Amino acid sequence: MEKIISIKNLNYTYPEAKQEAIKNVSLDIYKNEWISIVGKNGSGKSTLTKLIDGLIEASSGTIEVDGQIINEENIWEARTKIGIIFQNPDHQFVGATVEDDVAFGLENQGMPKEQMVKEVDRALKLVKMSDFKRRDPQSLSGGQKQRVAIAGVLATKPQIVIMDESTSMLDPEGRQTVLNLIQDLRKKQDLTIISITHDISETELSQRIVVLNDGQIVQDDKPVNIYNMGTHLSKYGLEEPFSSELMSTLRDSIKLPEGYLNEEELMEQLWKLRLNM
Repeated sequence: MEKIISIKNLNYTYPEAKQEAIKNVSLDIYKNEWISIVGKNGSGKSTLTKLIDGLIEASSGTIEVDGQIINEENIWEARTKIGIIFQNPDHQFVGATVEDDVAFGLENQGMPKEQMVKEVDRALKLVKMSDFKRRDPQSLSGGQKQRVAIAGVLATKPQIVIMDESTSMLDPEGRQTVLNLIQDLRKKQDLTIISITHDISETELSQRIVVLNDGQIVQDDKPVNIYNMGTHLSKYGLEEPFSSELMSTLRDSIKLPEGYLNEEELMEQLWKLRLNM
Protein backbone atom coordinates (compact mmCIF):
# COMPACT_ATOMS: atom_id res chain seq x y z
CA MET A 1 0.00 0.00 0.00
CA GLU A 2 1.18 3.50 -0.86
CA LYS A 3 1.43 6.10 1.90
CA ILE A 4 -0.36 9.42 1.38
CA ILE A 5 0.55 10.86 4.82
CA SER A 6 3.48 9.91 7.01
CA ILE A 7 3.79 11.48 10.46
CA LYS A 8 6.99 10.94 12.45
CA ASN A 9 7.74 11.83 16.08
CA LEU A 10 5.30 14.75 16.07
CA ASN A 11 5.07 17.05 19.09
CA TYR A 12 3.08 20.21 19.69
CA THR A 13 2.54 22.47 22.71
CA TYR A 14 0.12 25.39 22.61
CA PRO A 15 1.57 28.78 23.64
CA GLU A 16 1.45 29.23 27.44
CA ALA A 17 0.35 25.59 27.91
CA LYS A 18 2.14 23.46 30.49
CA GLN A 19 1.50 20.12 28.79
CA GLU A 20 2.02 18.93 25.23
CA ALA A 21 -1.17 18.61 23.16
CA ILE A 22 0.51 16.08 20.84
CA LYS A 23 3.23 13.81 22.23
CA ASN A 24 5.62 11.92 19.97
CA VAL A 25 2.93 10.79 17.49
CA SER A 26 3.97 8.64 14.54
CA LEU A 27 1.31 7.51 12.08
CA ASP A 28 1.15 6.34 8.46
CA ILE A 29 -2.06 6.83 6.44
CA TYR A 30 -2.47 5.07 3.10
CA LYS A 31 -4.01 6.09 -0.23
CA ASN A 32 -7.74 5.33 -0.47
CA GLU A 33 -7.86 4.36 3.21
CA TRP A 34 -10.67 5.38 5.55
CA ILE A 35 -9.10 5.94 8.95
CA SER A 36 -11.02 7.13 12.01
CA ILE A 37 -9.20 9.05 14.73
CA VAL A 38 -11.21 8.89 17.95
CA GLY A 39 -10.87 10.09 21.53
CA LYS A 40 -12.54 12.21 24.16
CA ASN A 41 -12.52 16.01 24.07
CA GLY A 42 -8.99 17.25 24.72
CA SER A 43 -7.36 14.04 23.49
CA GLY A 44 -5.56 15.86 20.65
CA LYS A 45 -7.78 15.00 17.66
CA SER A 46 -8.40 18.58 16.51
CA THR A 47 -4.79 19.58 17.14
CA LEU A 48 -3.59 16.71 14.95
CA THR A 49 -5.99 17.87 12.19
CA LYS A 50 -4.60 21.41 12.33
CA LEU A 51 -1.04 20.09 12.16
CA ILE A 52 -1.81 17.91 9.12
CA ASP A 53 -3.43 20.86 7.31
CA GLY A 54 -0.60 23.21 8.27
CA LEU A 55 -2.82 25.57 10.28
CA ILE A 56 -0.33 25.28 13.14
CA GLU A 57 3.36 24.33 13.06
CA ALA A 58 4.72 21.35 15.01
CA SER A 59 7.18 21.95 17.83
CA SER A 60 9.17 19.00 16.47
CA GLY A 61 8.78 16.02 14.14
CA THR A 62 7.72 15.83 10.50
CA ILE A 63 4.57 15.49 8.40
CA GLU A 64 4.92 14.15 4.88
CA VAL A 65 2.00 14.60 2.46
CA ASP A 66 2.08 12.74 -0.86
CA GLY A 67 5.84 12.18 -0.57
CA GLN A 68 6.74 15.75 0.40
CA ILE A 69 7.81 16.83 3.90
CA ILE A 70 5.77 19.92 4.79
CA ASN A 71 7.63 23.19 5.34
CA GLU A 72 6.99 26.93 4.93
CA GLU A 73 7.84 26.84 1.22
CA ASN A 74 5.43 24.07 0.19
CA ILE A 75 2.60 24.34 2.75
CA TRP A 76 0.17 25.99 0.29
CA GLU A 77 0.80 23.31 -2.32
CA ALA A 78 0.19 20.60 0.31
CA ARG A 79 -3.08 22.24 1.35
CA THR A 80 -4.47 21.94 -2.19
CA LYS A 81 -4.35 18.15 -1.66
CA ILE A 82 -6.45 18.33 1.53
CA GLY A 83 -10.11 19.26 1.98
CA ILE A 84 -11.81 19.65 5.37
CA ILE A 85 -15.51 19.13 6.09
CA PHE A 86 -16.28 20.88 9.38
CA GLN A 87 -18.77 20.12 12.14
CA ASN A 88 -21.09 23.01 11.31
CA PRO A 89 -21.62 23.54 7.55
CA ASP A 90 -23.02 27.03 8.24
CA HIS A 91 -19.46 28.11 9.06
CA GLN A 92 -18.40 27.23 5.51
CA PHE A 93 -21.16 29.13 3.71
CA VAL A 94 -20.20 32.48 2.20
CA GLY A 95 -22.38 32.79 -0.93
CA ALA A 96 -26.00 33.69 -1.58
CA THR A 97 -26.66 30.44 -3.44
CA VAL A 98 -25.50 26.84 -3.26
CA GLU A 99 -23.49 27.14 -6.48
CA ASP A 100 -21.76 30.30 -5.16
CA ASP A 101 -20.63 28.39 -2.11
CA VAL A 102 -19.34 25.41 -4.06
CA ALA A 103 -17.46 27.80 -6.38
CA PHE A 104 -15.75 29.67 -3.52
CA GLY A 105 -12.66 27.45 -3.29
CA LEU A 106 -12.27 27.45 -7.08
CA GLU A 107 -12.44 31.25 -7.18
CA ASN A 108 -9.62 31.38 -4.63
CA GLN A 109 -7.58 29.17 -6.97
CA GLY A 110 -8.18 31.64 -9.81
CA MET A 111 -10.00 29.15 -12.00
CA PRO A 112 -11.55 30.61 -15.22
CA LYS A 113 -15.34 31.01 -14.93
CA GLU A 114 -16.22 28.63 -17.79
CA GLN A 115 -14.25 25.80 -16.19
CA MET A 116 -15.55 26.74 -12.73
CA VAL A 117 -19.18 26.27 -13.83
CA LYS A 118 -18.35 22.75 -15.07
CA GLU A 119 -16.54 21.83 -11.85
CA VAL A 120 -19.38 23.14 -9.67
CA ASP A 121 -21.93 21.13 -11.68
CA ARG A 122 -19.69 18.03 -11.41
CA ALA A 123 -19.35 18.37 -7.63
CA LEU A 124 -23.09 18.96 -7.06
CA LYS A 125 -23.92 15.94 -9.20
CA LEU A 126 -21.59 13.77 -7.09
CA VAL A 127 -23.51 14.63 -3.92
CA LYS A 128 -26.93 14.55 -5.65
CA MET A 129 -27.63 18.26 -5.06
CA SER A 130 -27.80 19.53 -8.67
CA ASP A 131 -31.45 20.54 -8.31
CA PHE A 132 -30.60 22.86 -5.40
CA LYS A 133 -27.86 24.97 -6.96
CA ARG A 134 -29.94 28.19 -7.11
CA ARG A 135 -31.20 27.79 -3.52
CA ASP A 136 -30.13 29.84 -0.52
CA PRO A 137 -27.97 27.46 1.59
CA GLN A 138 -29.76 28.59 4.76
CA SER A 139 -33.04 27.18 3.41
CA LEU A 140 -31.64 23.62 3.32
CA SER A 141 -31.92 20.86 5.90
CA GLY A 142 -28.89 19.90 8.00
CA GLY A 143 -28.10 16.90 5.83
CA GLN A 144 -28.46 18.92 2.62
CA LYS A 145 -26.17 21.64 3.99
CA GLN A 146 -23.52 19.04 4.78
CA ARG A 147 -23.82 17.67 1.21
CA VAL A 148 -23.19 21.17 -0.14
CA ALA A 149 -20.16 21.51 2.15
CA ILE A 150 -18.88 18.17 0.80
CA ALA A 151 -19.44 19.39 -2.78
CA GLY A 152 -17.41 22.53 -2.01
CA VAL A 153 -14.52 20.31 -0.88
CA LEU A 154 -14.83 17.90 -3.81
CA ALA A 155 -14.87 20.74 -6.35
CA THR A 156 -11.21 21.48 -5.54
CA LYS A 157 -10.30 17.81 -6.27
CA PRO A 158 -8.40 16.98 -3.07
CA GLN A 159 -6.65 13.65 -2.55
CA ILE A 160 -7.41 13.68 1.18
CA VAL A 161 -10.69 14.59 2.88
CA ILE A 162 -10.71 15.28 6.62
CA MET A 163 -14.12 14.97 8.29
CA ASP A 164 -13.79 17.03 11.48
CA GLU A 165 -16.78 15.89 13.59
CA SER A 166 -18.74 16.62 10.41
CA THR A 167 -21.80 14.48 11.19
CA SER A 168 -22.18 15.27 14.89
CA MET A 169 -24.93 17.86 14.32
CA LEU A 170 -27.07 15.55 12.18
CA ASP A 171 -29.85 13.19 13.25
CA PRO A 172 -29.07 9.43 13.00
CA GLU A 173 -30.63 9.09 9.53
CA GLY A 174 -28.82 12.17 8.17
CA ARG A 175 -25.56 10.98 9.73
CA GLN A 176 -25.78 7.57 8.08
CA THR A 177 -26.69 9.13 4.72
CA VAL A 178 -23.61 11.38 4.80
CA LEU A 179 -21.31 8.53 5.93
CA ASN A 180 -22.58 6.26 3.13
CA LEU A 181 -22.11 9.10 0.63
CA ILE A 182 -18.50 9.60 1.76
CA GLN A 183 -17.85 5.87 1.49
CA ASP A 184 -19.24 5.82 -2.06
CA LEU A 185 -17.17 8.88 -3.05
CA ARG A 186 -14.03 7.39 -1.50
CA LYS A 187 -14.31 4.40 -3.82
CA LYS A 188 -15.30 6.35 -6.95
CA GLN A 189 -12.87 9.28 -6.51
CA ASP A 190 -9.99 7.29 -4.95
CA LEU A 191 -10.04 9.55 -1.88
CA THR A 192 -8.30 9.07 1.44
CA ILE A 193 -10.71 9.78 4.32
CA ILE A 194 -9.60 10.88 7.78
CA SER A 195 -12.61 10.95 10.10
CA ILE A 196 -12.16 12.82 13.39
CA THR A 197 -14.84 11.88 15.91
CA HIS A 198 -15.59 11.19 19.57
CA ASP A 199 -18.48 8.87 18.60
CA ILE A 200 -17.39 5.25 18.16
CA SER A 201 -20.63 4.44 16.29
CA GLU A 202 -19.44 6.63 13.37
CA THR A 203 -16.41 4.44 12.71
CA GLU A 204 -18.04 1.32 11.26
CA LEU A 205 -17.21 2.17 7.64
CA SER A 206 -13.53 2.81 8.40
CA GLN A 207 -10.76 0.30 7.79
CA ARG A 208 -8.68 1.38 10.77
CA ILE A 209 -9.29 3.18 14.06
CA VAL A 210 -6.67 5.18 15.92
CA VAL A 211 -7.48 5.99 19.56
CA LEU A 212 -5.89 9.15 20.96
CA ASN A 213 -5.61 9.88 24.66
CA ASP A 214 -3.75 12.82 26.19
CA GLY A 215 -2.08 13.55 22.86
CA GLN A 216 -0.74 10.03 22.37
CA ILE A 217 -1.79 7.06 20.23
CA VAL A 218 -2.94 4.34 22.63
CA GLN A 219 -4.54 1.98 20.08
CA ASP A 220 -4.21 1.56 16.30
CA ASP A 221 -6.12 -1.42 14.94
CA LYS A 222 -8.96 -2.78 12.80
CA PRO A 223 -12.44 -1.67 13.93
CA VAL A 224 -13.49 -5.15 15.10
CA ASN A 225 -10.49 -5.33 17.45
CA ILE A 226 -11.22 -1.87 18.86
CA TYR A 227 -14.90 -2.74 19.37
CA ASN A 228 -13.91 -5.94 21.18
CA MET A 229 -12.36 -3.76 23.89
CA GLY A 230 -15.97 -3.33 25.07
CA THR A 231 -16.25 -1.52 28.39
CA HIS A 232 -12.48 -0.79 28.36
CA LEU A 233 -13.25 1.92 25.76
CA SER A 234 -14.63 4.07 28.60
CA LYS A 235 -11.04 4.47 29.83
CA TYR A 236 -10.52 6.72 26.78
CA GLY A 237 -13.83 8.54 27.12
CA LEU A 238 -15.53 6.44 24.42
CA GLU A 239 -18.86 4.64 24.64
CA GLU A 240 -19.10 0.96 23.83
CA PRO A 241 -20.92 0.39 20.47
CA PHE A 242 -24.65 -0.20 21.04
CA SER A 243 -24.64 -3.71 19.54
CA SER A 244 -21.63 -4.69 21.66
CA GLU A 245 -23.33 -3.39 24.81
CA LEU A 246 -26.54 -5.24 23.93
CA MET A 247 -24.63 -8.48 23.29
CA SER A 248 -23.02 -8.26 26.74
CA THR A 249 -26.50 -8.03 28.28
CA LEU A 250 -28.02 -10.80 26.12
CA ARG A 251 -25.18 -13.27 26.76
CA ASP A 252 -26.51 -13.80 30.28
CA SER A 253 -29.62 -15.46 28.85
CA ILE A 254 -28.86 -16.65 25.29
CA LYS A 255 -25.89 -18.12 23.45
CA LEU A 256 -24.26 -15.70 21.02
CA PRO A 257 -21.02 -15.94 18.98
CA GLU A 258 -17.85 -14.57 20.53
CA GLY A 259 -16.45 -11.29 19.21
CA TYR A 260 -18.09 -8.15 17.84
CA LEU A 261 -21.23 -8.13 15.69
CA ASN A 262 -22.66 -4.95 14.17
CA GLU A 263 -26.39 -4.22 14.55
CA GLU A 264 -27.32 -5.97 11.30
CA GLU A 265 -25.29 -9.09 12.15
CA LEU A 266 -26.70 -9.20 15.67
CA MET A 267 -30.26 -8.94 14.34
CA GLU A 268 -29.54 -11.84 11.96
CA GLN A 269 -28.24 -13.97 14.85
CA LEU A 270 -31.31 -13.20 16.96
CA TRP A 271 -33.63 -14.18 14.09
CA LYS A 272 -31.77 -17.48 13.69
CA LEU A 273 -32.10 -18.19 17.39
CA ARG A 274 -35.83 -17.36 17.30
CA LEU A 275 -36.41 -19.69 14.31
CA ASN A 276 -34.65 -22.52 16.14
CA MET A 277 -36.69 -22.11 19.31
